[in-house]
Amino acid sequence: MDSFLLSKIVALIIVLLGGSANGQLVYGFGECPIVPGQDTFDPAQCVGTWYEYQRFPAPYQSGVDCSTAIYTLDGDTINVVNTGTIKNPANDVVINVRAECFAVVPDPAKPADFVVSFTSGDIPTDVVPNDTPNYIIQETDYTSYSVVYACEQLGDTNIQTAWILTREPGVAPPNLAELESNLEAAGLDIGNFFVFGQTDCPDR
Repeated sequence: MDSFLLSKIVALIIVLLGGSANGQLVYGFGECPIVPGQDTFDPAQCVGTWYEYQRFPAPYQSGVDCSTAIYTLDGDTINVVNTGTIKNPANDVVINVRAECFAVVPDPAKPADFVVSFTSGDIPTDVVPNDTPNYIIQETDYTSYSVVYACEQLGDTNIQTAWILTREPGVAPPNLAELESNLEAAGLDIGNFFVFGQTDCPDR
């Protein structure tokens, strides 16, 4: 499909959905904001469990609380198991959700810029189509916070996602305002962040 036509279709969908909060996406016009990854990155220090403190809305995380990401290292590849819960408001039944992916660094000069591909069990369901990073660790101290950014370019429109992860569930990073300010300086609208629940989570 022609990229110009595709971008117009996306823009129409955005209008019909009524904006980012209701439509469960964050959009922009023009090129994706450039959010550089951390200059130095040690994947071995990033392994373990991370809890989602806040995120931009995204369709694939609609209604998800208790979100966690468990990182493990396999050579140069980071394997990630994402889990969360969705509560049915009609009957309070909680459904557990899970997604697995792996991340590789296409350019060693940018060690925090990853290409992520989702998998089904242990078998990859797709082949990474190119070496364009789609998961950038903008900043982390490994022990309390990690700021992650992704953006998909669709013609002259883009869809943005961002997460702030923590090592303790539901505990804001002490430097949250600074982390948000850094993203804002890169061109992101931090008003799109929402804090999602990390209480009443199963197995905690």
